[in-house]
Amino acid sequence: MKKSKKRPSSIPWKFVSIVAVIVVTLTVGTLIGSMGDDDPATPSPTGDTAASPTTDPLAELARRDANDPLAMGEVDAPVVLIEYADFTCKYCGAFAENTLPALIEEYVEPGHVRIEWRDTPILSEDSVTTAIAGRAAARQGLFWEYYEVIYAHTFSEAGDYSRAVLLELVGQIDGLDIETFTADLDDPKLATAVNTEGTQSRGLGVSSTPTFVVGDQVLQGAQPIEVFRDTIDLQLDAAGR
Repeated sequence: MKKSKKRPSSIPWKFVSIVAVIVVTLTVGTLIGSMGDDDPATPSPTGDTAASPTTDPLAELARRDANDPLAMGEVDAPVVLIEYADFTCKYCGAFAENTLPALIEEYVEPGHVRIEWRDTPILSEDSVTTAIAGRAAARQGLFWEYYEVIYAHTFSEAGDYSRAVLLELVGQIDGLDIETFTADLDDPKLATAVNTEGTQSRGLGVSSTPTFVVGDQVLQGAQPIEVFRDTIDLQLDAAGR
């Protein structure tokens, strides 16, 4: 997977300027669906939610920061897919296992799509712990390798995210320095970064995971690959690609 090596920069101030515009749209249901992650009273995020037309400011949520280690793909790709997700979310794990590999092969590697991650820890304290661990791996340029092993663990419904288990999981990542990673888990700067981004995600109205912003469209849940293909292809057509 393509990845940057440097730590992420702070969120641009222009992000703040557009929140007032888009939060109105998001909070009336464009971004928020009826599919909570583990709420038995709501349908599964793998259901039939489709893309919803949204206002243009959604496209401005893309950072396109060449030094962002939480992103993959060309910085000037015509389409940016933003993933708002929780590492302990089983539906996010389903997307990571069943859909993302094909999207990388078909769209990211050819330069058509860039994928940007947004921490959205909403389920439990483990959500925060695993997000901090993701940023610790990102400091070593290995965020997407961490993404792969943590979601394989989540998809298996193992349910244990203790420090011992996290260290065992990242031990599978080639090139990761365990000692540095362990020290970074306790760095308050990473906890602050996770909390800040999580607050911003919730401020946009993201209340269930996974949620995706694809250009100026919104998708919710672990949708079938065909839904992502159709949405991305429409965005590429609109961009003349």
